[in-house]
Amino acid sequence: MTESNVNIQMRLTSVNEVSFMMSPGKITEEVLPENIKLGFSSQIQPEVENNKIALIFGIKYELEGDKVLECVYRFEFEVSGLAQFITIEDNDGITITYIMPHLISVAIGTMRGILVVKTAGTNLSKYPLPIIDPMQLTQTCLLYTSPSPRDAHES
Repeated sequence: MTESNVNIQMRLTSVNEVSFMMSPGKITEEVLPENIKLGFSSQIQPEVENNKIALIFGIKYELEGDKVLECVYRFEFEVSGLAQFITIEDNDGITITYIMPHLISVAIGTMRGILVVKTAGTNLSKYPLPIIDPMQLTQTCLLYTSPSPRDAHES
């Protein structure tokens, strides 16, 4: 899929915390970064008629099966001509073309900064969110339109 002929005009309009949980006590100096498992959740809430789309994006860190950090934020975007990028299926499924990697990229970068601030002064500050390929994450993260974050998919 080539984007060379697609003109995308979008802007981030708001970033709001949905939930945050941190339990850094289990993270000691001996913990290796590869022992922390990283999980993602995502959910899409489009308002095609208003050219708005929200991405609810979550990050989870686990160590030995225990959740040590979970952070979920709602990112709202305004996208010119949003209807050309979204197809809503009969079964309430949704197909988003071209813009998803851009939405995910903004969410990842913003989330990285949020986690730096929120984990400052804790042992978790030594484990920043790694560099993540938004194209790969877009392909592995299933996106749902349900209004409830608890219904979001984790991968």
